[in-house]
Amino acid sequence: MMILSTFTSFEAFSRSIVAHELTFYLAAVVLVVLTAESCIKLLNRDSFGITVGVYLMVFAWYFVDPFINPEQYDYLPSSSLGQSYGQVVLFLIGFRVFAPVAIRWILGRRSSGVFDTRLTPEQILIATAALWLLLFVIGIARMGGDVMGAVFPLDSRGGATMWGRGAVESSASGFLISFASYVFIAVTAFLGVLVFFQRSIAWRLLAAAMFAITLPYFFLAGARSHFLVAVMPFILTYLFYGRHLLVLKLVILAIAFVCLDQGFRFVTQFRLGGFRELLAAKNPYELVDEPLPQRGLNMIEELCFVNVYLDTGGASPAYGVRYLNELLNFIPRSIWPSKPLLGIDYAKWRGFEIADSEEGELGVNTTISSGVIGGGVLNFGQIFGPVAAGILMALWTGLLIRWWAQRKSLLRLMLFMLGAGLTFNLGRDISMLVLWPVIFAYFFVRLTEIWATRRFRQLPQLATVVTADAGPIQVVAGRLS
Repeated sequence: MMILSTFTSFEAFSRSIVAHELTFYLAAVVLVVLTAESCIKLLNRDSFGITVGVYLMVFAWYFVDPFINPEQYDYLPSSSLGQSYGQVVLFLIGFRVFAPVAIRWILGRRSSGVFDTRLTPEQILIATAALWLLLFVIGIARMGGDVMGAVFPLDSRGGATMWGRGAVESSASGFLISFASYVFIAVTAFLGVLVFFQRSIAWRLLAAAMFAITLPYFFLAGARSHFLVAVMPFILTYLFYGRHLLVLKLVILAIAFVCLDQGFRFVTQFRLGGFRELLAAKNPYELVDEPLPQRGLNMIEELCFVNVYLDTGGASPAYGVRYLNELLNFIPRSIWPSKPLLGIDYAKWRGFEIADSEEGELGVNTTISSGVIGGGVLNFGQIFGPVAAGILMALWTGLLIRWWAQRKSLLRLMLFMLGAGLTFNLGRDISMLVLWPVIFAYFFVRLTEIWATRRFRQLPQLATVVTADAGPIQVVAGRLS
């Protein structure tokens, strides 16, 4: 059935307007060549191979949707699609040219971290579990003590959730709720990584239990991006440190991908009205009249709209102001009442404005992501914008490679896995709303390192961290870069 569906998708794509665009094939060739280069470096244990994550992100957001939903592109002008895939090429070239420069610059910077903290994986798990339990109790309290409702928010976006709040919060409590929500995501991701590094079955089961208890909340709450951030570090750690044969790992990952794909289709379909009717049905597929499409990967379509938005005078390039607004988004609205609303002007131009402002706090019924490349275009125009977005992704990759170089510290390895896990979400927008989990996680790691350093002032030259699946790791005190 899956093979037949794939063949049908390719047949429909061959008749679509995208299949007749030369720049589509040019962008595909550039992407394949760069991906092959990164894979070769990865097989040679060159850390530059980590850039493959960016190429997979570009493939998912800019090449998959025309295959699975080709009919959605037939109304777009051929010139617009050609221009947009040309910008994909500019992004890829900009990223590849600036990535080595960014990596050398970031790796060359002096580190203030102390990586031999003498903390065992069990001690790190205890600290992580304590923070998880505190946030979990607060979340249950916000749900009025409804434990099942907190863990299984069956009403999804139509009901209350542990960290739900208004779209525009002017009170200090709104800031604290957002802070707690992002920390909860990061802590859950850390638990998934720590499963593989516990030295006894009891500790491993404890980490796995807390991780598993939390996942239904992220899945049923309806935010696919949050669920991916929570679960991807677990998947990546299994791929790197799991003790199974590589072939078996790939089979398990393929099964997990199919399950995620089918699960996200149902999430997209039912998250507004909730899942109670779905769970009560004997055959969930009976609730839909046609096959559920996979929506939301249409960043090439949004890039076309972004170009039209600028061409028709809907807006001018912001010259970095939009990125600056993203950077300053952490300031609470109670302190900065006139803080700009992110992406609302574009959403209104796209036709999602609500006439009656009482029906929505934002003035729109949804916000629209412009994509990693579209965000660069909105900031720096149609030529330099894709290159600017490529530079930002190069800087992000350099930071990931720095954390990977520090992986002999379990805390830094956890940071890397979390950052690598949310790289996919950056394809939807280079936004602080995506990066907050890893930013707060970094502060958690630094505070832990500082506390451990003060507690153990006389550090030995070497400490041994024994992982459950990868054998002993020698951790060298001092700077790793």
